[in-house]
Amino acid sequence: MQKFTTSIICLLMASTILFSSCSTILQGSKQQVSIQSLTKESKILVDGEEVGTDNATVRLKRNRNHSIVVKKPGYENKVVNMEKQTQAGYIVADALLGLTGFGLAWIIVDAATGSWFKFDKDNVVVELEKSK
Repeated sequence: MQKFTTSIICLLMASTILFSSCSTILQGSKQQVSIQSLTKESKILVDGEEVGTDNATVRLKRNRNHSIVVKKPGYENKVVNMEKQTQAGYIVADALLGLTGFGLAWIIVDAATGSWFKFDKDNVVVELEKSK
């Protein structure tokens, strides 16, 4: 029984090393973004889902682009697109670490989780204009 338990522990440790990769470990698959509206009582939506009024802090998945909409009746909606940008340094690091034999797994994990990417902004501040 002890041999079986030791084998399971070794397998779990090896899996952790094998499937954890450079950018996934260092920055994760989500990025925190703060959103602030200077126009009081305005609603904040991310990808169509309401996340707050006036201020919100959200954790956005790095593997895709997102759309932030701030709106209030009587005002023009403001749309802010969050564009993912590739961080080439992590790709190079994964490739170099790949020389150890685990590189393909690290590249697959980082690509799938989106941890290679970063959004072009961490803070979004919006002021709405009255409708004409």
